[in-house]
Amino acid sequence: MNWRLHENRWKWAFVVLVGLMLLILPNFIVPRVATLNPAVHSKTLMLQWLVVVLLLVAWLGRKSLAILPLRLGEITLGGFVLASLVSVVTAVEPRYAFRESWHFLLLPLVSLGLVRFSLSDLEREKLFWTLVAGGVVSAVYGLCVYFGYDFLRPWYPFAYSKADARNYVHSFLGNPEYFGGYMAPLAVVAFGCALAPGKERWSRLIWVGLAAFFLLSLVLSGTRGALLGTVSGVTYVGYGVLRQQDKAVKRIAYKAIAALLFLCVATVVVLSVPNPLNVRRMRLAQRFVSLFDLSSDSIRERILFYTVGSRMIRDHPLLGVGPGCFKLQFYPYVARLVEEDPRAGFRHFAETLQGRLAEHAHNDYLEFFCDSGIVGFASFCAVVAGLVVTGRRIARLSTKSASLPNPLRNAMAQAQTALGALFCLLINAIFSFPLHLPVRATVFWVLVGLFYSAAYSACDASQKPLLH
Repeated sequence: MNWRLHENRWKWAFVVLVGLMLLILPNFIVPRVATLNPAVHSKTLMLQWLVVVLLLVAWLGRKSLAILPLRLGEITLGGFVLASLVSVVTAVEPRYAFRESWHFLLLPLVSLGLVRFSLSDLEREKLFWTLVAGGVVSAVYGLCVYFGYDFLRPWYPFAYSKADARNYVHSFLGNPEYFGGYMAPLAVVAFGCALAPGKERWSRLIWVGLAAFFLLSLVLSGTRGALLGTVSGVTYVGYGVLRQQDKAVKRIAYKAIAALLFLCVATVVVLSVPNPLNVRRMRLAQRFVSLFDLSSDSIRERILFYTVGSRMIRDHPLLGVGPGCFKLQFYPYVARLVEEDPRAGFRHFAETLQGRLAEHAHNDYLEFFCDSGIVGFASFCAVVAGLVVTGRRIARLSTKSASLPNPLRNAMAQAQTALGALFCLLINAIFSFPLHLPVRATVFWVLVGLFYSAAYSACDASQKPLLH
């Protein structure tokens, strides 16, 4: 009995550390320290320490891990870690690749820990709350700065570019794109929790209010890819979770969805024309329209990134240049492109960067292909396929939710909520690089663990095991 209690303490420690990581990491910056990107570098340092401690706790509490045959999701996670490690060993600069990426490569092991510690519904619910709480802190500070109340300026003297009003809303993330990409999955999680079965009316109202708050912050950041991901994630969660609800809850949910859409449209309108509420004179609608302007700097930069990435894949097709090595290879490849065809305009595209370091390909899938080649890209596709296959099994199970007990329905709702937030991040990854930055990569892999934990719990309780 004492030994069993000791084992549960390791599980408790692991869950608490994951919660602290979700709460602290998005809002952590070493005060008054200047680097090329202090927000990202501070979070990278914190993430490295947290990952090491988490895996140490998991190792010490290994006797309390569930002893079950490996399932589809766990196999894909292990395969991704193995493929990434192989690409590090074969990288053009192995030591640099390891130093830049080892903490990202270990995050899927945190996902496995969440699955193997067999979390209860309540423990998963607490982690959802902690995830959202971290986002609330970040969003509150971002909105305060936007409206002119930067109460942390003595410790974080950020320089804001007045050319674009949305730059004031980056909070602790260092960039409005990063901030919006972080708000997006939180809006989906809050929306899914509002629809979960067995909740009181006041609880649903709180969750809907949080979803609206995150959506407002997202729209204010002007992050287009994240907004598209949010719409997709909310659609999936709404369709999946509402199937388990009665007509009264569905009516309330439809009203909430309509209210969120109205809030989104109203915010865009207010922040697109001069008025007292538009304190920074933002032109938000123009930003969304510029998405179709092929002459914009954003489009030109992406054409250059994608071209360079395709050349890296051509030269290193099997195992890639190595995780984290895209930025090492970027300018040498630009120089080659200019030499091959000086009239192609690549020199002009590169000049739009104004000497800035191109650290990422602005497309996570392309960057995985560049970094780890066909092997690494295929392993990540296998991770995504595992999520889709398991999600389909849960969707089939939810069609019979009327005859299932509330705890089982709650586990299914948690799984579908986590999967909706993951879809949001995966869609955003087409246009940006959330899986290569510390905060959103952490959110992604923790959600993967929560999804599989809830999905396997629901499936085991229904006595219909998923793929083994």
